[in-house]
Amino acid sequence: MHYSISIVEKLVLSYIVKSNRPYSANDISSQLHGKVSPTQAKKILTDLADDGRIQRKANGKQLIFFANQDEIEVPSIEEAEEEEESIKELEEKLNGLKSENKVLAGRLHGLNSALTDDQMRERIATLIKEIKENGERLEHLRSGEVISPEEKTKIESEHTTMIKHWKSRKRIFKNITDTISEGYPGKIKDLFGDLGIETDEDVGVDTAIISAN
Repeated sequence: MHYSISIVEKLVLSYIVKSNRPYSANDISSQLHGKVSPTQAKKILTDLADDGRIQRKANGKQLIFFANQDEIEVPSIEEAEEEEESIKELEEKLNGLKSENKVLAGRLHGLNSALTDDQMRERIATLIKEIKENGERLEHLRSGEVISPEEKTKIESEHTTMIKHWKSRKRIFKNITDTISEGYPGKIKDLFGDLGIETDEDVGVDTAIISAN
C-alpha cells in the first residue's frame, strides 16, 4: 500500500507523540512495519523537527527524534490515582480469573479421567452381579446347612474380601457421580434412569452389610 507524504507525516508524528519515546529513522521504519523506508522516515523526521513539531538530538553520529514534551498532556494527581486504582482492580480481577480457571481445569481433568458411560454401566452390572451372588451364598449359609470348618473359613474370607471390593467400588462410583452431578443440570437420579443404571437400593441390596463389616 502506498501513502501520500501528508498521510505518512501524520502517521509518523502521531506515533512519535503517542509513544513519547526517542526514535531513530530506522526505529520508526521498523515500528511502522515498513510503511515508510528508513530514508523516507529520516526525511519526514527532519522536516518535522525543522518545523518545530518534534525535537531532535544528536547521539554520536545518529540523530534521535522525540515528541515536544510541552505538548504532552500530563495527568493530574487525581487522574493518576484513578488510573492506579483501575490497574489494581484489573490485577485483582485477573488473579480471580486465574484462580477460577485453575478450579475449572481441575474439574475438566477429573471429568476426562472419569469412566465413560459404557464403562460405568459395565462396572455397575458387574458389581450388581457380584452382590447378588454373595447374597445367595450368604442365604445358603444362613439356612443352617452343615459345612466343614475349612469351607466356612474360606467362605467367610472370600465374603470379607468381596465386601471390601464392594466398599471400594461403591466409593469410586460415588466419586464419579459426585463429579458428574456438579455440572449436570438435572437430578442425578433422573440421569441414572435415562442410562438404565440401577443402584444397590434399587435392586434391594442390604447396604447395612457395608457398615457391619
